[in-house]
Amino acid sequence: MEKYNWQFTAQFEQKKILVVGDFIIDEYIDGDSTRLSPEAPVPVVDVQSDDWVAGGAANVAANLAALGAQVIFCSVIGTDIEADRACALAAGAGFSSDCLIREEKRNTLVKTRVLADGHPLARIDRGDDTPISAVSEQQLILHLQQHFDACDGIVVADYHKGVITPTIIDHLLALTQRQSKFIAVDSKRLSLFQRLAPTLVKPNYTEAMQLLGYEGRGKDRKALLEKCGAAIYQKTHAHWTVLTLDRDGSLWFEKGKLAFHIGAIPVASPHVCGAGDTFISACTLVLLTGADAKRAATMATAAAAVAIEKETASLCTRLELLAKLDNEQKLVTSLKHLREIRAYYKSMGRRIVFTNGCFDILHSGHVNYLRQAKKLGDVLIVGVNDDESIRRLKGTERPINGISDRLSVLSGLGCVDHLVVFGRAEDDTPASLINVLEPDVFVKGGDYHVSELPEAKLVESLGGRVELIPLTANRSTTQLIRRIYEHTQVNSASM
Repeated sequence: MEKYNWQFTAQFEQKKILVVGDFIIDEYIDGDSTRLSPEAPVPVVDVQSDDWVAGGAANVAANLAALGAQVIFCSVIGTDIEADRACALAAGAGFSSDCLIREEKRNTLVKTRVLADGHPLARIDRGDDTPISAVSEQQLILHLQQHFDACDGIVVADYHKGVITPTIIDHLLALTQRQSKFIAVDSKRLSLFQRLAPTLVKPNYTEAMQLLGYEGRGKDRKALLEKCGAAIYQKTHAHWTVLTLDRDGSLWFEKGKLAFHIGAIPVASPHVCGAGDTFISACTLVLLTGADAKRAATMATAAAAVAIEKETASLCTRLELLAKLDNEQKLVTSLKHLREIRAYYKSMGRRIVFTNGCFDILHSGHVNYLRQAKKLGDVLIVGVNDDESIRRLKGTERPINGISDRLSVLSGLGCVDHLVVFGRAEDDTPASLINVLEPDVFVKGGDYHVSELPEAKLVESLGGRVELIPLTANRSTTQLIRRIYEHTQVNSASM
């Protein structure tokens, strides 16, 4: 029997992942800019917010923790005030700072991005990116040895900032020769890890071109790299090579042979910084559950889409991942999934609009009604009566279209974000859905009065409001069926 997405993600909590790489702190300074400086022709930014988040390999660790995994993160930071901030960020992201080694006279890496109304103006980098000291190397090796046996997988997130040295790679090789492990590598220097024969490597387009020694930029990146699987395999010896091409999706190669391509999920205003960290984190966890590569690709692509929708923290939580996957499919298959979708949208500050109906033969009245309902909030969730429920409400001759057909047509409407089927012999109202969703707005047609709606008091008790939308004149399924019947009768009589 096929597993559902939630069955895979439920296993994330059972996985312990050892992450090693460069801790980078990402700072985002954002504000208003309405004038130029009198000192130079540069914009003046009146700071409104100053946010600090875990970046680099720490963002990989944070994503793994957000998805539910147990994380051991090994890195080297300085002894400065930013090192204290790094430890605080680690704790806030859900992983311990016990394996963060403080090196004397080393400055912790910080990337500061200055934005005006969300638009980047400048990036300021500070901190040491020279190789870590021999003393720090030995301390890092001790941490790796201590946690290696108990972990389910290892992620090496190498930003070429000094933590991943040849000595560290040698000791990782020695450990894996003693006990085979799942190893994922994300690095600007993939050829250094060839001896490890990683399970998964994830170069982006630029990194792949550099690895192959190519110059310039091809017009069709996908077509160019589809032919390069064998060449990359010779450089990495990785079982899976995933070439990420941002808007063009990703190419998956198994031992150098092209396996498949998966498209990206469109995002209106993407903030791509850190998306690769989210992608490799999700890939690692999904593959460790025993899922096939296509499932891993689908789920990792959805996780990355969640991350790039956010302005700063490039994180995707387990609930956000499930909600995104359901959003792409539109159909919500259980109350558990509905609860997770609600949590996702509420966390984003989105207003949920809920309506319900039979939608037996979809007509212009339905479409106008649903479009108006969507305008009352940010997300429109539609409850659809199942076939038995419609028979109880409308008689044995209904529905004309079965539930599969009705869902297929409704899912094609851009104004509909999610669909959920309901109906029970003891209760044909959507009360159980409303209890879970706690919608901000509950919408019904203007042929009802609020006092006639059994759900109205429930909605209001949960903090929502009821809105009635006027129906389009002379548009109803019953009238449509009657007209079809009358037309058929007239034609039959004339024959």
